[in-house]
Amino acid sequence: ASEVPFTMMLLLLTQAASFVPSCSFAPTSSFAPITSATRGHTSPHLVRPMVSRVAQPPSMLDAATVLTSPLLDPIATGFELVTLVPQPFWLLLILLPNWKVTRAVFEPIWPLAILGLVHFGIVVLSTQGAPEVTAPLDLFNKLFDVREDGLKTYLELGSYRNFAAEEWTHVLIWDLFVGRYIWLDGRRRGIFTPHSVLLTNLIGPPGLIVHLITCLVLGKGLPDDAEGSRAAAA
Repeated sequence: ASEVPFTMMLLLLTQAASFVPSCSFAPTSSFAPITSATRGHTSPHLVRPMVSRVAQPPSMLDAATVLTSPLLDPIATGFELVTLVPQPFWLLLILLPNWKVTRAVFEPIWPLAILGLVHFGIVVLSTQGAPEVTAPLDLFNKLFDVREDGLKTYLELGSYRNFAAEEWTHVLIWDLFVGRYIWLDGRRRGIFTPHSVLLTNLIGPPGLIVHLITCLVLGKGLPDDAEGSRAAAA
């Protein structure tokens, strides 16, 4: 008896389906505009994709053009300078740590100070940027709010061009500062440093950890311990 209602329901559904008119779809451009009539009823595949803020900077110039015409986009110029110029000099610290040219470049602090000024310029210019390329301060403040998802907030901040330029150059300059510190400590106390400096260039803080481990393995003590001992002896 239970099979009869099921069979009748199946027949009714079949008959109902026969009354549904067949639909034909004309080709639609993937960049069709959304209107008030179609909003909410359009397939997401037929909507113009939202372009990231990173993909719409004030200029879309390659690094060579930016560096040869620095005033076209000063923030991009600072970004490329800090990214590209120091890299060959890292090789001096790693491959030729005792060469006189390496010492001439890295013993003075002013090369790092110049990079610091470039970064400061990026920061100042970023505050004058348009809202679509400069991250709002309230979004930045969410990074330090325990009620917010910090990683998600940081990813959103990274979608702003000026924030990305500031953060990247910030990291590169501090990496070079730490790499120089490791190199100076190695020269002063006779410690092998190329492996630590290379790691600092690649992934930052672990390079310092490796240097400290190297100091302990060689029986040299930690940098602060050694400096404190010399000061006490004096």
